[in-house]
Amino acid sequence: MRLRPPVGRAFAHLWPLVGVAVLAALGARQSLWRAGGSSLVPRGAPVTQPVAFNHLKHTRDLQLECQFCHAYVTTGAHAGLPDGETCAPCHQEPQGSAPEAARVTALLADGTPLRFNKLFRLPAHVFYTHRRHVGIAELKCQQCHGGIAETERPPSRPLVRITMRFCMDCHRAQGQSLDCVACHR
Repeated sequence: MRLRPPVGRAFAHLWPLVGVAVLAALGARQSLWRAGGSSLVPRGAPVTQPVAFNHLKHTRDLQLECQFCHAYVTTGAHAGLPDGETCAPCHQEPQGSAPEAARVTALLADGTPLRFNKLFRLPAHVFYTHRRHVGIAELKCQQCHGGIAETERPPSRPLVRITMRFCMDCHRAQGQSLDCVACHR
């Protein structure tokens, strides 16, 4: 007995093409996954920040920990981004001679909101929390964010390309779950 397509005979000649297209798409997706090329972080437009934040000045020279500006790095799903209230205790008065430090002081004095933009964006189907990775597993920020603490200007794209392979390699090295539902909704 021959199966008939539900759309009737008018489109019956298209079913082999649909089948080939579906198989090709699945094959391409599988080979991308195996190659680690399926980036979890989309390569969208470059991210700009309200000021040219100098991570190196704050981490090396002032010896501030990541938690000082990223308040939820050990407890939240997202690490959190600093705002004017985070910067105000030090930047209400000019700090040094750097033009960007003076700009932060001017923005705070004007009452202009200081809103930094997220550099990393994961797809909605990926479940990730900083609490689980930094707070519990005690991973260092560099493992996923690379040398961000040594930058003198904010990068416009993540310094590390997060891919499925990147995450799976880390999970294997740490002896963590490789079950799909551990990280995918």
